[in-house]
Amino acid sequence: MKDNLSPKELTIVQLVLDSGERLPCLVETATWLPVKLPTRWAVRHRRYQVQASTLRSDLYSLKKLYEWAGLVVELDLDQHLLNDKRLTARQIESYATYIREDIADKSSGILNPNTYNKHLFVCEAFLKWAVYPENRGGQTEQTFTELAQERAWLTYLFRSLRMRHQNGQRIQPLTGEEITSIRAAIGPQRSGATEWQFCHSQFTTQTALRNWLMFETALELGLRRGEILKLRLDSLPRGAETGIKIQRYPDDPHDSRTVEPAVKTAERVVPASRNLLSAIRYYLATPPPQGRPGGKTPYLFVTRNGRPLSTIMADDIIQTIGKYSGVIPLSWHRLRHTWAEEMAAQLAEQPNGLDVLMYLGGWTAQTSVRRYIQNTIAQQAQAAMRHYHETLYQMETAEGGHRG
Repeated sequence: MKDNLSPKELTIVQLVLDSGERLPCLVETATWLPVKLPTRWAVRHRRYQVQASTLRSDLYSLKKLYEWAGLVVELDLDQHLLNDKRLTARQIESYATYIREDIADKSSGILNPNTYNKHLFVCEAFLKWAVYPENRGGQTEQTFTELAQERAWLTYLFRSLRMRHQNGQRIQPLTGEEITSIRAAIGPQRSGATEWQFCHSQFTTQTALRNWLMFETALELGLRRGEILKLRLDSLPRGAETGIKIQRYPDDPHDSRTVEPAVKTAERVVPASRNLLSAIRYYLATPPPQGRPGGKTPYLFVTRNGRPLSTIMADDIIQTIGKYSGVIPLSWHRLRHTWAEEMAAQLAEQPNGLDVLMYLGGWTAQTSVRRYIQNTIAQQAQAAMRHYHETLYQMETAEGGHRG
């Protein structure tokens, strides 16, 4: 039944609680009133399972679900679910069609199956959660067994709507020539025993040292973008130590960024070279404008005003480095792939090499590691095949000589 209500425009806003937690919320654009059930789902359930960035992405999917309900079937979805009603199979199929059309490329019509499946996953999880009155509020006349059967029916229905997973295009690691080009474009030149100058850099005096140091840190340690931005002064080694601590710091009250960078990998200590540690010390010890402005934040990489760098600024930096050096495309993720491939090649002959790589990269599953080291695996497979071929023909030669 249609509710004959005009659809409400929705917006996702980011709240920062006193504890430092970032809590995205789905609200009505006109009034800023929270949409009731998505807010309950986010606050009481989903926020304890994922980081704020993932929760924001999930709420974007629910925003699409509520937009579909208002525009296509003219349904107040909140009130519909609170009244202990369900979406029918035909309605859910209509939503899937709406999502396919909405996210498809407008010029080519190409649809990314992974993005489509992500929207369906969030919708399924939300509707399953809303089946139980203890979650959504209200009452139901159904038994617990009947509610469980409804959840099983949703599982079956959404499974039938999903598209086959598509592997993303492989990110190629940097070549030695590309790394040389980048360093020539943004790297420092020594002037005397203590001063570093960035004569060829296109960056300003206030940002040249910081941007080069971020690049070298990512390339040497294989850190994700969020891990680079979450490095703090107390992450650095002290005394004779050489390891840099990679820690999560979720919902840090000292982090003034509205959108907190996500550290998705495991905590660990990664050894750093003397050259990198020397460069970090120079960045900290040199007064502005070249060195790090101090006093406002514990985070290592900051703006010229002393505030921690945002993810948007970090992306702008790496894209600008690619433009200046002629290495395109360039991303923080590509630097991590470069590090992983090189480390995999060095650790290939060690019995526990994959375990070592997992620790250094912060991965918790071998499947994650293998996505990063496809080139190394391919090279090992080719070497094994060459060895097999050599052995095979050696056997034929030996047998021929024996018969002669």
